[in-house]
Amino acid sequence: MADDDRARRPDGRRGVEILTLPPGRDLPTETEKRIVDGLVLAMPGLRTRQLFTLRRDMLTQADHVVVGVDRERDRVVALLTSRWAELPSGRTCLHIMIQFVGDAYRNGAVFKESWAAHFARLLADGRPFPEVIALKTYNPVVHCAMSAFSGHPDISMYPDLAGKDDSQAALAAEVAEALAPGAAFDPARGVVPGIGRPLDLYRERPLSHVPDANRYFAEHTEPGDRVLCLLHVPTQAGAHAILTALGVPLPSAQH
Repeated sequence: MADDDRARRPDGRRGVEILTLPPGRDLPTETEKRIVDGLVLAMPGLRTRQLFTLRRDMLTQADHVVVGVDRERDRVVALLTSRWAELPSGRTCLHIMIQFVGDAYRNGAVFKESWAAHFARLLADGRPFPEVIALKTYNPVVHCAMSAFSGHPDISMYPDLAGKDDSQAALAAEVAEALAPGAAFDPARGVVPGIGRPLDLYRERPLSHVPDANRYFAEHTEPGDRVLCLLHVPTQAGAHAILTALGVPLPSAQH
């Protein structure tokens, strides 16, 4: 698999190499096939092939594509894709379309290294750090992963699982309309009902290690529903906090 910018960061535990690829529209058909075939084997608990049959755009319309390749097996085992979305308010918004890590490669470095390569490439391309990072998910693990970046006082996480902070509800509604035009959206809960394809993507309801997150998703979603999760990062200090946590050089330090 030819990589576009050689973000080679082997994960010592599993021999996974992180690669940045060209935008999805420029990926050869054989590369697409290899990505999907690898993920089908790496994530047997998901109907991965059906997902990419129905939502090929989640790969082909991506502005940024990062993969993790198990070099011993010569197989793609992780995928991160994103695209830029336009918001009426003019805020920069990055839509994370896919964040998959194979079952045997979780709880290691693959997740962090994928995000590090993703943001390093984004900045190298001259893009600004996004003010809004958004995705739709049925998986509470994803909410937990995003919330790990929300410890800085300038970073807000939506939805607030405790229901105490509704300050991001208006922004969430704006983002929901941009990512899923015309779809119903409940800003109080963050739920976009019935939008997931395939409806039975997950063979079983996914669980995180955070009981509150599991409870929230169980109470508010059915298969096919998605929770809109977003990070609002309106300041440079907040952006730098995320980049520092990922080990990505700050823009001012790049040459």
